[in-house]
Amino acid sequence: MKSLRSIILQRIVIVAIISFVLSAAFTYYYYQTILVKQMIHEDETKLSQTVRQLEYMSDDIAKFSFSLIISDQLQAFYKTYNQLDTFGQFAMIADTLDFLDDNKGLRKEVTSFALLLPGGPVFWSEARNDQYFSKHLKEPWYQNHARSGQQYAFTEPHDMIISNNTTEKGKTISFIVTVKDIEQPGRTIGELILNLDYESFASLLDFGSEDFEGFIWLNEAGYLLYEKESFAEDASLTPALLAAAAGQQQEGTSHIHGGYMLIDRFESNNWKLVTFLSEASLIERGKIVLYLLGVFSLTSTTLILLLMMPAIFRITRPIMRLYHAMNAVSSGNLQTSVSIKTGDELEKLGQGFNRMTHQLKTHLEESIQYEKDKRELELELLLSQLNPHFVYNTLNAVIYMAQKQGNDDIVRMVGSFIRILQDAVKLGDSQSLNPLREEIALLRDYIAIQSYRYIDMFEVVWDIEDEAYDCLVPRNLIQPFVENAIFHGIVPKEANGKILISAAVSKSKLTIEIIDDGIGIEEKLLGDIWDKKENKKNSGLRHIGMSHTRKRVEHLFGKQASMRMDSRPGEGTAVIVELPKLLASTE
Repeated sequence: MKSLRSIILQRIVIVAIISFVLSAAFTYYYYQTILVKQMIHEDETKLSQTVRQLEYMSDDIAKFSFSLIISDQLQAFYKTYNQLDTFGQFAMIADTLDFLDDNKGLRKEVTSFALLLPGGPVFWSEARNDQYFSKHLKEPWYQNHARSGQQYAFTEPHDMIISNNTTEKGKTISFIVTVKDIEQPGRTIGELILNLDYESFASLLDFGSEDFEGFIWLNEAGYLLYEKESFAEDASLTPALLAAAAGQQQEGTSHIHGGYMLIDRFESNNWKLVTFLSEASLIERGKIVLYLLGVFSLTSTTLILLLMMPAIFRITRPIMRLYHAMNAVSSGNLQTSVSIKTGDELEKLGQGFNRMTHQLKTHLEESIQYEKDKRELELELLLSQLNPHFVYNTLNAVIYMAQKQGNDDIVRMVGSFIRILQDAVKLGDSQSLNPLREEIALLRDYIAIQSYRYIDMFEVVWDIEDEAYDCLVPRNLIQPFVENAIFHGIVPKEANGKILISAAVSKSKLTIEIIDDGIGIEEKLLGDIWDKKENKKNSGLRHIGMSHTRKRVEHLFGKQASMRMDSRPGEGTAVIVELPKLLASTE
């Protein structure tokens, strides 16, 4: 059985655990539904700002290129170059490239220009008569643009020589715009290529991608223009993000494996900035809030336990005292009392318990004294009715007359009766135990009386060990069994019978046996004999029922004593009594 304290502690622990779990669930809910959305919204704002800055930059470059292709110098170059002679062509290309170099300073991103005539030569501002740029146009960056059919667009980054004065290559993004005849808008007369310094874009995108784990820039054809350096180190992340971005056509935020993908599009040219936020990075950014919520949850749970523990012990300690005191009282110790000084209902409960035990003790003592007084009054009433002195005087007169007439049988029978009667009416000696020696002497007187009544009908055989005579036994223990053997065993037999009375001592037991060879008892009746009431019609001088004898033995010795009866019809009955070995000299 669990104690009240352990049950209360278990309940408090369960409440604390539930409180902690609910706090953790709230923390998780707050993180997933509020904090993550807030951080993603902040990143969407940052991404949008980067898009606007990059869009302003690209728009300025596009406007710059548009202003060039409608200039008189470039319109004249594209429309008249193939119509001039060689000397005129040299002069025209020189004038045009000088014009472009003069405008180059207007945009710091521009590193060089290239002029393309339909089906004709290519002129590069850094090497006017060199075929390097013509060969460079065979690379994917230009071929992808040519296949796209766009009138103007930024190409994917590519490596090329920065200027004709060095062999050092640098990363470049080219802006290609188709040149139309302003007089005939449907007529294409060439292409203008602005080669732009990639670092101008990279510096802007590096700053805008600081808070993102993944960051890529895609042009309208889906080609990769920029990739964050740290993101590029993981070869598996960029293809995964490109595939996710290709499947997600709409801008906004979507949840992908391991995190979130953010897409923002440019209004003017359908570019995309695609970013990736891992769940781990979001947790890292929001960990201060998570830590605060966790500390709050743990602190509140701990406070619950610390505040409840004193109250629990204040309640359970007095209850445990009352519990142990009640166990002591139930075991018979009515001297038990409890001291509870809590100043509340528990103290009043302890005081009530003390009053209860005191009243119970008083009531028990009064009940015991009442029973004693009652028994003494009953005995006195019985003896007053018996008037033993008158009986003794009468019987002594009978003995005197029998002796005078020489009738010794009457003298012996009446003498035995007087001794039995004296034992029956003893008041001064109220002991419940007598030495076996005295019990045997009274039993012999009883047998002597019955022998005169049932002459030559039974024989008594004695087998008493010398040591057994000094053992203590309950008064009138054997007489009921001898009486039962005579009246119910041998007399109905209508033949002579034998009664064996034996007593033997072992190490700690005294065993008494009364065995007769009478008619016996059927097995189904053996269990009822111990419960039969006293036969008031029996003529025994001091008849005591066998059930009464058994109850006296159980009362005196409890489980230390035992009584049993064995019988077989037609063979006889045996009664075996086992008592604890108590010597008269040790009383």
